[in-house]
Amino acid sequence: MLLAYKDCIAKYGSLYQINKAIRDGRLHKIEPRVYSDTKEENELEIVQWKHPNAVMTLDSAYFYYGLTDVIPTEYHMATSFRARRIADPLVRQYYMPEGTFAIGKTNTQYCGDDVRIYDLERLLIETARMKSKLPYDLYKEVITSFRNRIDEILPAKIQLYLRSFPKREAIENIIGEEVF
Repeated sequence: MLLAYKDCIAKYGSLYQINKAIRDGRLHKIEPRVYSDTKEENELEIVQWKHPNAVMTLDSAYFYYGLTDVIPTEYHMATSFRARRIADPLVRQYYMPEGTFAIGKTNTQYCGDDVRIYDLERLLIETARMKSKLPYDLYKEVITSFRNRIDEILPAKIQLYLRSFPKREAIENIIGEEVF
């Protein structure tokens, strides 16, 4: 279980006691102000714990859903416009308008970890929105994967989600022409 410094102070009482717990092997320092009661924590869990209001999107979501086999070098995470900048070199941050940030937010399992992620319908919308910014090869691979999983995608959900997005018609045209 991951613990913040303040949680460690509450549990152990002082910095001296925290350091003693680390020396005794009861507590492990993962990075500054991040501790764990187990020796090894996986990076995905740590990144999500440090950024509890962020949602996996684009390259990361493509990989977790199996839409591509390309392992991203960064965690691609969406946050609301009001969120502060994520100064983590492992994270690539995408700011989303307040009205669209929470749309399609869900959880899925990946190798036993719970991942905060956008559902397939929202991810398809994001893919269409970011078409010109994504590498061509990745875009084509992902669109082909969406086509292969067409039976898992709910068109009514896409229509419902699109009501909140600007440039709805352009996104709809891309999805209609390239996926359905």
